[in-house]
Amino acid sequence: MPTLVDTWDAAVADEADDWSHATVELTLGDSERMEEAALLMCAANPWHGETWRAGVLRFRVATSHGYGADAGLVRGLLGRLDATGIGGEVRIVSSLDAVLPVATQGPTF
Repeated sequence: MPTLVDTWDAAVADEADDWSHATVELTLGDSERMEEAALLMCAANPWHGETWRAGVLRFRVATSHGYGADAGLVRGLLGRLDATGIGGEVRIVSSLDAVLPVATQGPTF
């Protein structure tokens, strides 16, 4: 069975080269370990699914623009889950690519 890091690497590899940010869903194999998983993933600022006991955490990830935890950080956090034996499935729910930020700060003259 692939690790969460392996699944993450495969999901990121399937994204466009210029992806900027994404919403990610982590479904735990054992929902009883939800609190432990949320604590280990806290740097990614996860939120839970429909109920706290659903065993689903969602969080945002960013690479170049947008809001979310750094993709490398997320990989490391998923590695912590792997190391403690917390398994499950990680998938990218939605992502944006070809994002070009617009200068919205300061004078425009």
